Amino acid sequence: MAAVFRRLQLPVRIAALAFVALAAGCATFERAVQRIGDSGSWNKMTGITERTFDAPITRVKPAVIATLSGMGMRISSLEVRGGREVIKANKAGSEVEVALESVKPASTRARIAANTGGLLYDDAAAAKIVQQTEKRLGGA
Repeated sequence: MAAVFRRLQLPVRIAALAFVALAAGCATFERAVQRIGDSGSWNKMTGITERTFDAPITRVKPAVIATLSGMGMRISSLEVRGGREVIKANKAGSEVEVALESVKPASTRARIAANTGGLLYDDAAAAKIVQQTEKRLGGA
């Protein structure tokens, strides 16, 4: 009986050690995800950028369209979805979708998703669209 117990000790110890290592790894992963969410970096991981402009949608929409055109993008569609105005543009395999929503009469929220194809998003392109739109609005 003692010999059987000793033979089982090694696999049990290995399993216990593996469990502890995995549990510690999960806790580390969980903390890392929490830090990403707390720091606002989640947008950088998804390529989706949001910005609220201190200007009405009637000023923001033309500024966004001019920005996209100025970046060499072709406007592929303008649509209205659930109270949001959606502008889609593309250029050489990349697509941009800008959803504009009037928050107040004098402020507009823009949600910009720049997709470089497949599951990859380009946060730098989304940030550039925000920056150029701000310039066109005069720093709004």
